[in-house]
Amino acid sequence: MLYVIGNPIKHSFSPMIHNYWMMKYGIRLKYEQLLVKKTELERVVNEVRYNNVLGLNVTLPYKVQIIPYLDSLHETAKESGAVNTVYKNKQEKIEGANTDGIGFCSYLEKDKSFNFNGKSILVLGAGGSAKGIISEMVKRKTLRIKVMNRTERRALEIVKIYKNHPTQIIAEKWNTDKPFENIDLIINTTSFGMGKTEHIKLNTQKLKQPTIVIDIIYNPRQTMFLKDQRDKGFTVHNGIGMLVRQAAASFNFWFNIEPTKNDITEIRERIE
Repeated sequence: MLYVIGNPIKHSFSPMIHNYWMMKYGIRLKYEQLLVKKTELERVVNEVRYNNVLGLNVTLPYKVQIIPYLDSLHETAKESGAVNTVYKNKQEKIEGANTDGIGFCSYLEKDKSFNFNGKSILVLGAGGSAKGIISEMVKRKTLRIKVMNRTERRALEIVKIYKNHPTQIIAEKWNTDKPFENIDLIINTTSFGMGKTEHIKLNTQKLKQPTIVIDIIYNPRQTMFLKDQRDKGFTVHNGIGMLVRQAAASFNFWFNIEPTKNDITEIRERIE
Protein backbone atom coordinates (compact mmCIF):
# COMPACT_ATOMS: atom_id res chain seq x y z
CA MET A 1 0.00 0.00 0.00
CA LEU A 2 1.07 3.56 -0.71
CA TYR A 3 -0.57 6.86 0.24
CA VAL A 4 -0.47 10.53 -0.54
CA ILE A 5 -1.07 12.37 2.74
CA GLY A 6 -2.17 15.93 3.33
CA ASN A 7 -4.99 18.18 4.46
CA PRO A 8 -6.92 18.83 2.22
CA ILE A 9 -6.29 15.81 0.00
CA LYS A 10 -9.34 15.25 -2.24
CA HIS A 11 -7.80 17.41 -4.99
CA SER A 12 -4.84 15.03 -5.51
CA PHE A 13 -4.42 13.26 -8.86
CA SER A 14 -1.46 11.22 -7.57
CA PRO A 15 -3.48 7.97 -7.15
CA MET A 16 -4.49 8.08 -10.81
CA ILE A 17 -0.85 8.42 -11.88
CA HIS A 18 0.74 5.80 -9.64
CA ASN A 19 -2.02 3.21 -9.94
CA TYR A 20 -1.72 3.45 -13.72
CA TRP A 21 2.06 2.96 -13.67
CA MET A 22 1.88 0.14 -11.10
CA MET A 23 -0.68 -1.67 -13.23
CA LYS A 24 1.51 -1.18 -16.31
CA TYR A 25 4.61 -2.59 -14.55
CA GLY A 26 2.75 -5.47 -12.88
CA ILE A 27 3.14 -4.13 -9.33
CA ARG A 28 0.28 -5.52 -7.24
CA LEU A 29 -0.19 -2.63 -4.83
CA LYS A 30 -2.69 0.19 -4.35
CA TYR A 31 -2.09 3.92 -3.94
CA GLU A 32 -4.75 6.02 -2.21
CA GLN A 33 -5.40 9.45 -0.73
CA LEU A 34 -5.20 9.70 3.06
CA LEU A 35 -6.49 12.71 4.99
CA VAL A 36 -4.13 13.20 7.93
CA LYS A 37 -4.08 15.50 10.95
CA LYS A 38 -0.78 16.89 12.18
CA THR A 39 -1.04 14.75 15.32
CA GLU A 40 -1.19 11.61 13.13
CA LEU A 41 2.06 12.16 11.20
CA GLU A 42 4.24 10.00 13.44
CA ARG A 43 1.73 7.13 13.32
CA VAL A 44 1.58 7.26 9.52
CA VAL A 45 5.38 7.26 9.21
CA ASN A 46 5.50 4.26 11.53
CA GLU A 47 3.25 2.39 9.09
CA VAL A 48 6.19 2.60 6.67
CA ARG A 49 8.63 1.67 9.43
CA TYR A 50 6.73 -1.52 10.25
CA ASN A 51 6.24 -2.46 6.58
CA ASN A 52 2.48 -1.94 6.56
CA VAL A 53 2.92 0.78 3.94
CA LEU A 54 5.61 0.84 1.23
CA GLY A 55 5.87 4.60 0.91
CA LEU A 56 4.25 8.01 1.05
CA ASN A 57 3.86 11.17 -0.93
CA VAL A 58 3.46 14.26 1.24
CA THR A 59 1.55 17.36 0.21
CA LEU A 60 0.31 20.53 1.90
CA PRO A 61 0.73 21.38 4.71
CA TYR A 62 3.15 18.66 5.92
CA LYS A 63 6.24 18.85 3.69
CA VAL A 64 8.29 20.41 6.49
CA GLN A 65 6.30 19.18 9.50
CA ILE A 66 6.94 15.51 8.67
CA ILE A 67 10.75 15.82 8.88
CA PRO A 68 11.17 15.22 12.66
CA TYR A 69 9.57 11.77 12.30
CA LEU A 70 12.04 10.53 9.67
CA ASP A 71 15.39 8.79 10.28
CA SER A 72 17.34 10.46 7.48
CA LEU A 73 17.05 12.86 4.57
CA HIS A 74 18.06 12.40 0.96
CA GLU A 75 20.23 15.24 -0.35
CA THR A 76 17.23 16.68 -2.22
CA ALA A 77 15.42 17.07 1.11
CA LYS A 78 18.50 18.44 2.87
CA GLU A 79 18.96 21.06 0.17
CA SER A 80 15.33 22.12 0.13
CA GLY A 81 14.39 21.65 3.77
CA ALA A 82 11.19 19.91 2.67
CA VAL A 83 9.99 16.36 1.95
CA ASN A 84 7.36 15.08 -0.48
CA THR A 85 8.44 11.41 -0.76
CA VAL A 86 8.98 8.90 2.06
CA TYR A 87 10.47 5.41 1.63
CA LYS A 88 12.81 2.88 3.25
CA ASN A 89 16.40 3.27 2.09
CA LYS A 90 18.97 0.50 1.62
CA GLN A 91 19.82 0.65 5.31
CA GLU A 92 16.14 0.05 6.17
CA LYS A 93 15.88 3.60 7.55
CA ILE A 94 12.86 5.81 6.90
CA GLU A 95 14.12 8.46 4.52
CA GLY A 96 12.56 11.57 3.03
CA ALA A 97 13.32 13.02 -0.40
CA ASN A 98 12.03 15.98 -2.35
CA THR A 99 11.04 15.47 -5.98
CA ASP A 100 9.17 18.78 -6.38
CA GLY A 101 12.17 20.66 -7.73
CA ILE A 102 13.28 17.77 -9.94
CA GLY A 103 9.75 17.46 -11.31
CA PHE A 104 9.32 21.17 -11.91
CA CYS A 105 12.66 21.71 -13.65
CA SER A 106 12.41 18.47 -15.62
CA TYR A 107 8.97 19.48 -16.90
CA LEU A 108 10.15 22.88 -18.10
CA GLU A 109 13.41 21.60 -19.59
CA LYS A 110 12.19 18.39 -21.22
CA ASP A 111 8.60 19.27 -22.11
CA LYS A 112 8.82 23.03 -22.72
CA SER A 113 12.49 23.46 -23.79
CA PHE A 114 13.06 26.12 -21.12
CA ASN A 115 16.64 27.03 -20.21
CA PHE A 116 17.15 28.38 -16.67
CA ASN A 117 20.64 29.73 -17.42
CA GLY A 118 20.72 33.50 -16.88
CA LYS A 119 17.00 33.82 -16.15
CA SER A 120 15.26 36.05 -13.60
CA ILE A 121 12.44 34.33 -11.74
CA LEU A 122 9.68 35.44 -9.36
CA VAL A 123 8.43 32.82 -6.87
CA LEU A 124 5.18 33.42 -5.01
CA GLY A 125 5.26 31.57 -1.69
CA ALA A 126 8.04 30.28 0.56
CA GLY A 127 6.69 26.93 1.76
CA GLY A 128 7.79 23.36 1.07
CA SER A 129 7.03 23.46 -2.66
CA ALA A 130 8.89 26.73 -3.14
CA LYS A 131 11.91 25.41 -1.26
CA GLY A 132 12.04 22.27 -3.38
CA ILE A 133 11.75 24.17 -6.65
CA ILE A 134 14.29 26.83 -5.68
CA SER A 135 16.82 24.19 -4.55
CA GLU A 136 16.87 22.78 -8.10
CA MET A 137 16.69 26.08 -10.01
CA VAL A 138 19.86 27.36 -8.33
CA LYS A 139 21.76 24.35 -9.77
CA ARG A 140 20.95 25.53 -13.28
CA LYS A 141 22.84 28.86 -13.32
CA THR A 142 19.67 30.87 -12.74
CA LEU A 143 20.65 34.53 -12.49
CA ARG A 144 18.15 35.83 -9.93
CA ILE A 145 15.22 34.51 -7.89
CA LYS A 146 12.84 36.86 -6.11
CA VAL A 147 10.78 35.22 -3.36
CA MET A 148 7.57 36.99 -2.35
CA ASN A 149 5.65 35.61 0.61
CA ARG A 150 2.91 37.01 2.85
CA THR A 151 5.09 36.25 5.87
CA GLU A 152 8.34 37.94 4.86
CA ARG A 153 10.33 36.05 7.51
CA ARG A 154 9.91 32.79 5.60
CA ALA A 155 11.22 34.38 2.41
CA LEU A 156 14.21 35.73 4.34
CA GLU A 157 14.94 32.21 5.63
CA ILE A 158 15.35 31.04 2.02
CA VAL A 159 17.63 34.02 1.29
CA LYS A 160 19.81 33.01 4.23
CA ILE A 161 20.20 29.44 2.92
CA TYR A 162 21.66 30.70 -0.38
CA LYS A 163 23.55 33.77 0.83
CA ASN A 164 26.84 32.47 -0.62
CA HIS A 165 25.35 31.02 -3.79
CA PRO A 166 26.05 32.47 -7.27
CA THR A 167 22.30 32.77 -7.89
CA GLN A 168 21.03 35.97 -6.29
CA ILE A 169 18.06 35.28 -3.98
CA ILE A 170 15.99 38.29 -2.96
CA ALA A 171 13.12 38.48 -0.45
CA GLU A 172 10.32 40.70 -1.71
CA LYS A 173 7.62 42.12 0.55
CA TRP A 174 4.19 40.83 -0.45
CA ASN A 175 2.90 43.53 -2.75
CA THR A 176 0.95 42.31 -5.76
CA ASP A 177 0.28 45.92 -6.85
CA LYS A 178 3.97 46.52 -7.49
CA PRO A 179 4.74 46.45 -11.23
CA PHE A 180 7.39 43.78 -11.85
CA GLU A 181 9.92 44.18 -14.65
CA ASN A 182 12.56 41.96 -16.30
CA ILE A 183 11.09 38.64 -15.13
CA ASP A 184 11.36 35.57 -17.37
CA LEU A 185 9.31 33.18 -15.27
CA ILE A 186 6.64 33.61 -12.58
CA ILE A 187 5.74 30.64 -10.35
CA ASN A 188 2.85 30.50 -7.90
CA THR A 189 3.75 27.86 -5.32
CA THR A 190 1.04 28.85 -2.84
CA SER A 191 -2.25 26.98 -2.41
CA PHE A 192 -4.16 30.23 -2.91
CA GLY A 193 -6.18 29.60 -6.03
CA MET A 194 -7.48 26.13 -5.20
CA GLY A 195 -10.73 27.84 -4.21
CA LYS A 196 -12.68 28.97 -7.26
CA THR A 197 -12.93 32.57 -6.01
CA GLU A 198 -9.31 32.86 -4.82
CA HIS A 199 -7.38 35.21 -7.07
CA ILE A 200 -3.81 36.54 -6.90
CA LYS A 201 -3.99 39.80 -8.85
CA LEU A 202 -0.35 40.33 -9.80
CA ASN A 203 0.67 43.51 -11.57
CA THR A 204 2.42 42.33 -14.74
CA GLN A 205 1.70 45.34 -16.94
CA LYS A 206 5.40 46.17 -17.42
CA LEU A 207 6.42 42.64 -18.34
CA LYS A 208 7.04 41.57 -21.92
CA GLN A 209 5.16 38.74 -23.62
CA PRO A 210 7.93 36.06 -23.50
CA THR A 211 7.40 35.85 -19.70
CA ILE A 212 6.00 32.45 -18.73
CA VAL A 213 3.53 32.14 -15.85
CA ILE A 214 3.10 28.85 -13.99
CA ASP A 215 0.71 27.93 -11.19
CA ILE A 216 1.69 24.61 -9.62
CA ILE A 217 -1.97 24.09 -8.70
CA TYR A 218 -3.55 21.58 -11.06
CA ASN A 219 -7.05 21.25 -9.63
CA PRO A 220 -8.72 23.44 -10.84
CA ARG A 221 -6.90 23.14 -14.18
CA GLN A 222 -6.92 26.91 -14.59
CA THR A 223 -6.85 29.15 -11.52
CA MET A 224 -8.13 32.72 -11.59
CA PHE A 225 -4.46 33.77 -11.49
CA LEU A 226 -3.63 31.83 -14.66
CA LYS A 227 -6.77 32.98 -16.46
CA ASP A 228 -5.92 36.60 -15.67
CA GLN A 229 -2.35 36.27 -16.98
CA ARG A 230 -3.45 34.31 -20.05
CA ASP A 231 -5.94 37.07 -20.87
CA LYS A 232 -3.03 39.53 -20.72
CA GLY A 233 -1.27 37.52 -23.42
CA PHE A 234 1.26 35.55 -21.37
CA THR A 235 2.08 31.87 -21.89
CA VAL A 236 0.61 30.01 -18.90
CA HIS A 237 0.91 26.45 -17.57
CA ASN A 238 -0.79 24.68 -14.68
CA GLY A 239 0.82 22.15 -12.34
CA ILE A 240 -0.03 18.92 -14.17
CA GLY A 241 3.30 18.72 -15.99
CA MET A 242 5.24 19.17 -12.75
CA LEU A 243 2.95 16.72 -10.95
CA VAL A 244 3.62 13.94 -13.43
CA ARG A 245 7.37 14.55 -13.56
CA GLN A 246 7.74 14.64 -9.74
CA ALA A 247 5.58 11.50 -9.54
CA ALA A 248 8.01 9.75 -11.90
CA ALA A 249 10.89 10.61 -9.57
CA SER A 250 8.93 9.32 -6.53
CA PHE A 251 8.07 6.12 -8.39
CA ASN A 252 11.78 5.57 -8.99
CA PHE A 253 12.55 5.98 -5.27
CA TRP A 254 9.99 3.29 -4.35
CA PHE A 255 10.47 0.74 -7.12
CA ASN A 256 13.81 1.57 -8.75
CA ILE A 257 11.90 1.98 -12.01
CA GLU A 258 12.20 5.18 -14.00
CA PRO A 259 9.00 5.82 -15.97
CA THR A 260 9.71 6.29 -19.67
CA LYS A 261 8.84 9.27 -21.82
CA ASN A 262 5.94 7.21 -23.15
CA ASP A 263 4.72 6.46 -19.60
CA ILE A 264 4.73 10.17 -18.84
CA THR A 265 2.95 11.11 -22.07
CA GLU A 266 0.25 8.45 -21.57
CA ILE A 267 -0.69 9.55 -18.06
CA ARG A 268 -0.61 13.25 -18.93
CA GLU A 269 -3.07 12.61 -21.75
CA ARG A 270 -5.36 10.73 -19.34
CA ILE A 271 -5.26 13.54 -16.77
CA GLU A 272 -5.50 16.50 -19.13
